[in-house]
Amino acid sequence: MYTSLGGQNQVLNLKKVAIITLLTLVLSMTFTVLNPTLALTNEDQKQKAETLLNILDNDNTSIIAAFSKLDAQNITVPKNAETTYNEGLAHAEEAFRLMSEENFSEASIEAVEAMQKFEDTLRILENASPVEPTETEVTAEEAISLKANITRAIEHVRRLENLTAKAATAGYNTSAIEKRLSEVKQHLENATRELYTMNLDGTAEELCIAKILLDKLKEPFDKLTNLVKASNTEKYLEEAEIRVSATKANITLSAALTPEIKEDAITALNNSETNLANARDFIENNNVDEAIGELEEAKKWEEESNRAIASVAATPTSVAPTTESFTRAETTVSK
Repeated sequence: MYTSLGGQNQVLNLKKVAIITLLTLVLSMTFTVLNPTLALTNEDQKQKAETLLNILDNDNTSIIAAFSKLDAQNITVPKNAETTYNEGLAHAEEAFRLMSEENFSEASIEAVEAMQKFEDTLRILENASPVEPTETEVTAEEAISLKANITRAIEHVRRLENLTAKAATAGYNTSAIEKRLSEVKQHLENATRELYTMNLDGTAEELCIAKILLDKLKEPFDKLTNLVKASNTEKYLEEAEIRVSATKANITLSAALTPEIKEDAITALNNSETNLANARDFIENNNVDEAIGELEEAKKWEEESNRAIASVAATPTSVAPTTESFTRAETTVSK
């Protein structure tokens, strides 16, 4: 009646489900996931989809155990629980199909839909069962929860490693952050080993240490992000100052523009220069967000200058900034 993501087609009894759940959990633990020699990937969508599918598989295991518990207690499974679960399975199967086709974005969407259906199913089943869970069930639930937390922590570390690598490539000193990330990975590897032997207390302890170390990384990463953001903003500002100055010179020397058009175009560029000057003041006062706001206004005035001369066949060689070029100024190591 109920199926797992791997294709299980019947309800297991309570004891058998608990044992199989634990065995599946143990066999699924691999140490290679934390191997520092593995290449980092920039396929963020793929990583997100893989993480969601791992969590989805854990959720499904919990549901199978819940169905079996009710069956063992001779409690009728609510019809809406069956319906909701089957809807979740349909989304899950679609997510795995899309994943196999490397359509990671759509796979993530389907996985989230499946997770929501699975969570709804669990809530229905919990309300239908008046009996307290057995010690074996509690152990299985705790192990599943710990595994999910380890998986999420590993994915978080991978994202931080990607950000660190980008910052290092840009010339920033990331040695302290890299050292701390190595410590976090070691504790996550320890947690994985402890879970493999079903030492749940040891797993929780190692996971707790890893999370504490990750919390301590928040401030260094915030500082690094702000540094890169400020550097990119200032770089864009310098390019914009040169560009606007050159454009004004070209407009002034142009023989193809009427005095009226020249006046309108240069007035717009003068306004742009005012915004650029304001942006520089904000950067010097470490107010990068306000500086970016001024740069956005400066860009609009450059575009206004372009519109003023758009009807003339022979236009100056300098061009207004594109959305893409300004976006680079806002880019940080965060994403």
